[in-house]
Amino acid sequence: MYRKMQAEDLGAIMPRGWIKDFLVTQANGLTGRLEHTGYPYSIAFWKGETRGSETPPWEVFEQTAYRLDGMYCCGVLTERDDLSTRADESFSYSLRTVAADGFIGTDTLRATDGWHRWPLVVYFRALIAKYEYTHDDSIVRALADFYLKNTYDYTTKREFLHIECMLWVYEKTGDKRLLALAEHTYAEYNRKCADDNCEEVMLSERKPYVHGVTHDETAKIGAILYMHTGNERYLRASAHAFRKLEKLFMLADGGHCSNEFMLGNDSLQSHETCTVSDYTWALYYLLMATGDVKYADKIEKCIFNAGIGAVKEDFTAVQYFSCPNQVLATQNSNHNAFFCGEGWMGFNSKHYTDCCVGNANRFMPNFVRRLWMRNKSEIYATLYAPNMYSFAVDDANLQIEEKTNYPFEDTVAFTVHADKTAKFTLCLRIPLWDSGAVVTVNGKEEKIEQAGFFYRIERDFADGDEIVLTLKPQIKTEKSSDGGVCFTRGSLVFTLGLAYKEEKVPAFGGDGTLCNYDLTTDKAWNYCIDESECMEKEVRLMPQETCAKNPWTLTGAPLRLTVPAHRLPSWKLLHKTEITQCRNLYEKLMFAQTGDFTFTPPLPEKISPKDVGEKETIALVPMGAAKLRVTVFPAFDTVSR
Repeated sequence: MYRKMQAEDLGAIMPRGWIKDFLVTQANGLTGRLEHTGYPYSIAFWKGETRGSETPPWEVFEQTAYRLDGMYCCGVLTERDDLSTRADESFSYSLRTVAADGFIGTDTLRATDGWHRWPLVVYFRALIAKYEYTHDDSIVRALADFYLKNTYDYTTKREFLHIECMLWVYEKTGDKRLLALAEHTYAEYNRKCADDNCEEVMLSERKPYVHGVTHDETAKIGAILYMHTGNERYLRASAHAFRKLEKLFMLADGGHCSNEFMLGNDSLQSHETCTVSDYTWALYYLLMATGDVKYADKIEKCIFNAGIGAVKEDFTAVQYFSCPNQVLATQNSNHNAFFCGEGWMGFNSKHYTDCCVGNANRFMPNFVRRLWMRNKSEIYATLYAPNMYSFAVDDANLQIEEKTNYPFEDTVAFTVHADKTAKFTLCLRIPLWDSGAVVTVNGKEEKIEQAGFFYRIERDFADGDEIVLTLKPQIKTEKSSDGGVCFTRGSLVFTLGLAYKEEKVPAFGGDGTLCNYDLTTDKAWNYCIDESECMEKEVRLMPQETCAKNPWTLTGAPLRLTVPAHRLPSWKLLHKTEITQCRNLYEKLMFAQTGDFTFTPPLPEKISPKDVGEKETIALVPMGAAKLRVTVFPAFDTVSR
């Protein structure tokens, strides 16, 4: 294998602290109750159930497989056997009913249009998660038979993504037919590909026009192939695709534009919540392939801001589209061209398309699963959060207890628990944003003069050894492509969080247990920033004393950032009675719509200092804590003027 590190098994890392509380809330929310929203989650498609005599569309298998994956992992990580057992009922059924030719799942998925076998990729990830927890070899045998007992062509559309699972089975079995099939599939897909999801475009400087989720799923494949072949071209394609993504489509909150296509990176662009799960899933592979800490930095930023900011505090509702700037989130506030004016930005338990409410269940369990990685005796602390990590080195059984309130504090403390002394290398991630970390090993201190690497501690570790990492983030301002400014500190993006009024809206098709929500605010939000005032002495971090169990709320956030700002009365909600809506971004088909629509407005093109109010001090919170918010502020500069 050519990778720099490998993910650990499910269950080797158990969450604690705020991240355990988050997963418990998730388990009690959509993850454990999604069937109450009705079709498709009320039907166990992967157990052979259907709705009457209907032939189910492939989409419902994708959507419910996302939920099964998230539910199984969340159940293991929260020790909720009821959740993992419910998911396992589908797994056990599909493994009991494998066809003679090795096919797994209903015959509906045998269609050959390039889409119907794609949901099996999502489902196989869930089976792989079960294997990582149980080491049930029947899963490896079943997946090997699936690929080797038939000659199906996976080189069309999203079925190309079976390469990810082919290579997992190859690693477990060593059967080179699987590697050959994966490389053949990659080559033929790229030979035939007629859109921008191809290696040629990934390696070029061409701006791709593609669906965001499909981009992330596709662009990672080269990195996975590299880890099994050492072919640098594969890795270059993936790495360059994600560099372009950063340059052309990255939004202030660490997510990238995907509404549904990747269109730009101004402050009013949004991301589909599916991309939070799929973008970070892709980055885990880039991190394993390269060992480059920048990918871990990006994962944290996306999860803490874009991810948590797109789900309701009790995890009973999720946005389909989420935006760094959203001062209302209702059933007619979607300001994106795709289904403009409809409920795609509402916090809903039921959306017109059901993928995001399923896929949202994956992003935090997968984050926990990747907190630690290893390469033999090199143990990598890749991401930071409170947890307990269990592993073995030679014949020694060890645990590392990680105590921290990161990202709300800068200190991460590790305590080694071991049944005997063991030699290994502990590799601590020093993020690119760090400006002077300090590491202490049993009280001996060393200052770190560089950033963006893994600091290595090689020694014989004994029971009770203590390592403390103290990071040093700086408050920074970042500019948006449309001239706005936002504030960051380490992995956190800060936002003007708006207390909201909540109106419940019945979710069509459900039993009433869960609902949709319109969120609106009467709080002042239309502030702008004078960049000449954004000096260190005026922008301050203010730790908060809070007893709240959930730090990802307006009242519970442990950190505030106070900044000088000015009211901008001319920056108002956007009211329209006629809009242009797009329902097919592939063909760019536009439709005129009439009605009463209210939208979050774009940033004003110009600001005159004479039109702004007196200087005030406003308090910003971490973006994940704010469901209504202004993250990118209009900016002007009285000094330069």
